[in-house]
Amino acid sequence: MYSFEFDPKKSKSNLEKHGIDFVTAQDLWRDVRFVELDAKSTEEPRSLVIGKIGSKHWSAIITYRSKNIRIISVRRSREVEVALYES
Repeated sequence: MYSFEFDPKKSKSNLEKHGIDFVTAQDLWRDVRFVELDAKSTEEPRSLVIGKIGSKHWSAIITYRSKNIRIISVRRSREVEVALYES
């Protein structure tokens, strides 16, 4: 079982900007085919998670904090990300 954390204000702004909040985005980890890749970051180590919720592909930027997954942002996947997921 995964434990998640996130900034509630960032979750709300993500919902307004991208149509998904971070509570709903946690469903990405229910996709048995989700893909996790290293993401470019100059700050802390981050990962890109690509998965499906319903029939839509979503991409999340996350980092690991102790035993928690911290969700930083979520948006609809780009074509190249969908191709990675589908390969």
